[in-house]
Amino acid sequence: MRPSLSSRAGFAAAVDRQLSIPLRVMSVTGAPGLLHYYWDMRFLTLLTLGAAAGLALGSPAQAQETGTPVFSAPYRAFAHHELGLSLSAPEGSDLGGEGFFSFASGRNDFGLRVGALDAGEGSDLVLGGRFRSRLITHSKDFPLDGALTVGLGAVFYDGDTVFRTPIGLSLGRRFDSSASGMSFVPYLQPVLIPTFSEGDSSLDFALGLGLDIRLARHVDLRVSGSVGDLEGFAVSFAWVR
Repeated sequence: MRPSLSSRAGFAAAVDRQLSIPLRVMSVTGAPGLLHYYWDMRFLTLLTLGAAAGLALGSPAQAQETGTPVFSAPYRAFAHHELGLSLSAPEGSDLGGEGFFSFASGRNDFGLRVGALDAGEGSDLVLGGRFRSRLITHSKDFPLDGALTVGLGAVFYDGDTVFRTPIGLSLGRRFDSSASGMSFVPYLQPVLIPTFSEGDSSLDFALGLGLDIRLARHVDLRVSGSVGDLEGFAVSFAWVR
């Protein structure tokens, strides 16, 4: 017997209370609803992946608090904490590598990042932190969920230091696949990035595009890219709990 929408909603609400992660419940009663659901999910997923791939092929990279193009979905993927690795190709560097750790606090979460940018003749140290807070829950009037993000980071190179304090709004929606157990979160994140260095300052703008994919119960794959003043591409892997 097919479960009713109310029973599915009750189950999602119970999971949400345990994980503090809002889940989307979609009515897929009947063939038209099911086809519409999978069309939406595949279209948004392919669109986000295509846009991010285009950014990777066509643009050099700079970006948020640590100078790498890593952006944030409006949802946290973990109930307690996560640990992961981000790889990118920032402008002026052959490769960027960062380890990150994030932890939950009510509806908010905090993240810390540390890594290095390989500049060929040497490596630049990067440090950063991020705060995210859910502000918007989707409704009939507005179809997306949203979160405020605020960061602070620094890049240390050649005796100089560049500080960034990005402020952004992440907007997206989760699509769950009950058949595979996977979930997909395509999102966009406009960001204002005040940047400071010795004797200089600027205000940059970037539009981040991303896709978070839950591959397994404790494993996430995340891709992101951006256009605007700061452009680039990044891939992250996370172990979530």
